[in-house]
Amino acid sequence: MIIKVGDTVTVNKPWGIQTRTGTITTITLSTNTDDAVGDVRVDNLDLSLDHGGSITYVTEDGQEYWAYLATIELDKAA
Repeated sequence: MIIKVGDTVTVNKPWGIQTRTGTITTITLSTNTDDAVGDVRVDNLDLSLDHGGSITYVTEDGQEYWAYLATIELDKAA
């Protein structure tokens, strides 16, 4: 699945089975094993490549959050 800035995604919250949905504002990729969040910005990414990294996203009510790429629910992403 390919995600890009501007896509709507559903993310698993880290403390339970709840989810949060929002619009991606940035995507970052890890370039080394010591950096799980990522330091290289990209406009799109094929999640099947299994890169480490993260996204920032904004919910419908304007709240900004970040999440690891691995927490994106593939079956619920638009």
